[in-house]
Amino acid sequence: MSELDLTFPSYPIGTHQVPWDLKILLFKGASNIPRKSAIVSIEGNKFGKRIEERIPLVVAFHEAICSMISLGKSRALVESSLEVLWRFFAWSDKNSQQISSENVIEIFKLWTDVQIHRHQIKKEISAIYAYRQTSKMANLLAKALRLPGAKPGGNLLLQTRMRKPIEKKRVLGTEADKQNLDHTFKFGHLLTKICEALDVETVRGKLPIRINIGNEAILTLAGSLMDPDMDINTVKNAAVRRNAEIARAPLPDGESLFDRHKRSAILNQRIEAELLIFIAQTGMNLTQAAGLEKESYRWKSSGEDLEVFRVYKGRRSGDAIFRCFKSYRCHLEKYMGWLGETGFSDHDNRLFPILSRGMIRAKGAKIKFNTTKETLKKVDVSFVGPQQLRKTRVNWLLRRSRDLDLTAEQMAHDKGVLLRDYEMPHHQSAAAEIVRFHKSTDPAFSPPGPGVCIDKHHKPELVSNLPTEAPKPDCISPEGCLFCTKHRDIMSSEYCWKLASHFQLKKLETALYKPSKKQEVHPGYRVIERITQKLDAISSGSQIRANWVKDAKDLIRSGRYHPYWDGHIKLLETIV
Repeated sequence: MSELDLTFPSYPIGTHQVPWDLKILLFKGASNIPRKSAIVSIEGNKFGKRIEERIPLVVAFHEAICSMISLGKSRALVESSLEVLWRFFAWSDKNSQQISSENVIEIFKLWTDVQIHRHQIKKEISAIYAYRQTSKMANLLAKALRLPGAKPGGNLLLQTRMRKPIEKKRVLGTEADKQNLDHTFKFGHLLTKICEALDVETVRGKLPIRINIGNEAILTLAGSLMDPDMDINTVKNAAVRRNAEIARAPLPDGESLFDRHKRSAILNQRIEAELLIFIAQTGMNLTQAAGLEKESYRWKSSGEDLEVFRVYKGRRSGDAIFRCFKSYRCHLEKYMGWLGETGFSDHDNRLFPILSRGMIRAKGAKIKFNTTKETLKKVDVSFVGPQQLRKTRVNWLLRRSRDLDLTAEQMAHDKGVLLRDYEMPHHQSAAAEIVRFHKSTDPAFSPPGPGVCIDKHHKPELVSNLPTEAPKPDCISPEGCLFCTKHRDIMSSEYCWKLASHFQLKKLETALYKPSKKQEVHPGYRVIERITQKLDAISSGSQIRANWVKDAKDLIRSGRYHPYWDGHIKLLETIV
């Protein structure tokens, strides 16, 4: 046990990162200080002897995390699991909990109650943060203790008072959605301006670099300059002035951009901007996009889009195809040419080779876009992260195509994942869906005449005992609807007003009729009879309906006609 190795040799770390060593957890209080200081203190015997009772448990945690690494779990999951394990032990030491394999579950339950208290009472953390921390720790405990069951971590969490908070999606109103899209477009416009401005000549040229981003706004990229707005002509000290001139001078032709790191921030600025544009175009997640190599893309036309990248996704156990718009091809190829001109391609094969000022980053290390965030602060533009860009793309495609299957295929997602994690409710889309639903399920359809029709196939049927002079149902003329068996009345005051106005129209129309020698009956008289029958039937239904009919007739006598017939009636009145 004296030579116990609790490190993770297969877990990649950068040159300036502190390695994870679970040996720290064997000493009381060591998890409460930075890992580098803890290792030095342990080697200096400042924490005393290790706690022997913890060894079996810590070894079990080491095995569980090693299995996660060997199974190819994401770097983010492994690192977050180690971080929450450190917090758990730090809390246990601070609260004098004698942690061991026998009582670790009871201590975990106490720790879970503390997280609930921090959220509900102290308001220190959010509900989802508390849940994620305890959920990760429960899963790690289940692996370490080899608890039985299909989902042992979930079962362990159910033994506590912690429950997953209900996720409430914010509904996008008209203005909120416009503001969201306008801000995203403004953000994308700024990224494009940066990419277009930072060509090789500009990157190697005189500092600071000033970019016109529109609306009379100027973005200043200072590189390594401490005071980009310094007026060199006002500096009296010759040595200071000479150093300032050297710092601002263009790079000599023979000097590489990578010999020194004074322009790495400028190079990173364009790479980060290109990476964000790429994610917005393809919908690929940040980890996959950051790990792409230049040879991993192929252009293939697919309708209006281009199939560009194939990436293996463990969740679907196969390749996922990512597409972009055809107009993006020229932009991407121009960027790849820039990588060759700057010299990136000579020593780094990644599509987005972020520089780290002499440090070697671990493979899969998270990109935090610090350079872009600092740049945006200068021009008062909020940063839109990769996840929000992907959400915006998903919801835009959903509202444009109204096809869930097509959107899920384009975004390389399962439909359930897309609806659960990406789709945001939108009131205009919901209203359109409600209208489509009612059109497909409601038996009532708007006919050319008053009332409603219950036949969506437009196959009219004559009412029985139809007078020969009456208009024939044809689904075209308003009068035809009145003599169709599929016509239905509406019990409302407005419907009575519409019928009474129709009555007045036919009354004026028949007044102009001059019968022939055969004394034929004008069809308008049959319409008047039919309307009279309907109004009488409605009036006999109840006192309220009788008042509707009375009010409708009073409106007609006062010269106030329903808007549907008002124009026709007034034209006939001028003739009569």
